[in-house]
Amino acid sequence: MNIFHTSKLPGRTVETTDGRTFLWFSGTDYLGMGHNEALRRYVHFATETFGNHYGSSRNNSLRLDIYDEAESQLALFLKNESSLIVSSGMWAGQLVMKEVENLAVQAPAIRKIAYHYAPGVHPALWGQAFQRNEGEWNKWALQTVRKINATEPDVAHIVCTDAVGSPMVKAFDFTLFHAIQNPANAWLIIDESHSLGVMGTSGNGVTEQIGSTLLKQTIFVSSLNKSPGIPAGAIWGPKSVVETVRKSPWFAGASPPAPAYAYALKMLLKQNEYAVARASLLDNIAWFNAKMNGTALFECIKDYPVFCSSNPALFDHLLQNGIMASCFPYPSPADAPVTRIAISSLHQKEDLDRLAEVCKQFNA
Repeated sequence: MNIFHTSKLPGRTVETTDGRTFLWFSGTDYLGMGHNEALRRYVHFATETFGNHYGSSRNNSLRLDIYDEAESQLALFLKNESSLIVSSGMWAGQLVMKEVENLAVQAPAIRKIAYHYAPGVHPALWGQAFQRNEGEWNKWALQTVRKINATEPDVAHIVCTDAVGSPMVKAFDFTLFHAIQNPANAWLIIDESHSLGVMGTSGNGVTEQIGSTLLKQTIFVSSLNKSPGIPAGAIWGPKSVVETVRKSPWFAGASPPAPAYAYALKMLLKQNEYAVARASLLDNIAWFNAKMNGTALFECIKDYPVFCSSNPALFDHLLQNGIMASCFPYPSPADAPVTRIAISSLHQKEDLDRLAEVCKQFNA
């Protein structure tokens, strides 16, 4: 595996410590927030008020209002009842996994818990009785629905999945779960880390794909450090769920993200900065797709900024032509590497033209 080092944050380009410069088509900063001037301005302003960090429990007797304000703004954007901000996306997932059984057994008839883990589900949602599943997602979903429908009513089912496939990009059909006959006994936990800010009619993820009945039993988690550019994580869903998690010792005992970033999140949402960046991203995706003109080289999905190949030679070809994508085993060293190209809102049309030109050379 090739490893490179840099002392500067990549944007359109990346400069390695050996002095070479590449066009940068990697990472998860899809909306280009790593170099967003509004985000930088909001953080700088808020640091004057809130300091560099907040070394306290969120459940302390003295509380900073900015967290509640940011969470309210985030829930409004997500079109969900309530949200909670935590230190990272990984902790958001693990916090929910630690508390989900307490949520499930609140129904008086529940005596047992059954877990259903989707193929490729992120480690943030690895919990009790976890076993890796290498199957195809839609087939797994259909089998899971059949298992749930065939089980006695005293069993609560906890279904864990990503919103979109990663590192090999795949679209998932969440309408398959509408066939669950007793949704009150099923909890759907979805990791939106790679969909938040990108997918959905306004960048609010896959919420709109979940039926209204099942949505009452759906918990979303996400890193905010990808598209939103905020070093934090989030949990959202029904207000009763968020309030239960907030009372958890796992939440009370964990430090929150820096309050300056909570302020920045609130303002970026309030001023529609993410919508502006997303419009640029969608324009860039459409431009690149038009240049590729249907060339069958990638695994990709509509209006999504990631283009994947299982052929590691593509990574080397791109590198030889001044373009750096990514190609490494994920999430464990034993996994097969995926060549992953990520477009961002920072890219210019000439960057995309060059990428398309080099990809078509490889395909030829």
